[in-house]
Amino acid sequence: MSYYSELAQNLRRRGCEEDQVLTVLDEVKETTRKAGTTPDAEFGTPKQKASEYTGPRHRSRGGTTLNVFGFIGVCCVAVFAIWPGLFDFTNPVFREIGGIIALIVLLIIGAFVAGFIDTRVPKEFEASRANDR
Repeated sequence: MSYYSELAQNLRRRGCEEDQVLTVLDEVKETTRKAGTTPDAEFGTPKQKASEYTGPRHRSRGGTTLNVFGFIGVCCVAVFAIWPGLFDFTNPVFREIGGIIALIVLLIIGAFVAGFIDTRVPKEFEASRANDR
């Protein structure tokens, strides 16, 4: 993971909005370009740099996404508990634990999606990096 992706993830976890994430990433890029050093040498780890900022949100978008996938998984468990006959077309093993399997699969998918959402670099920053090359 690049320094900028990790910094964006840590900023989002600290509740920063997208415009603030973009501003910090641009500031880091510009400062390291002028100094001719790496972001690690100039600012320390991404976690250290992100600790200087806070935002108004209590949860990152990735965290919210994971909650949505978890809620859908719990709904699958509830549907399975209320209407177990819904899974009669499957094999006996799945029929017994189908709701839990659905919950686990949805949580795994949700974790991957949440990780992608939180570690992505804003498109505007990517565009400005491409223009620098």
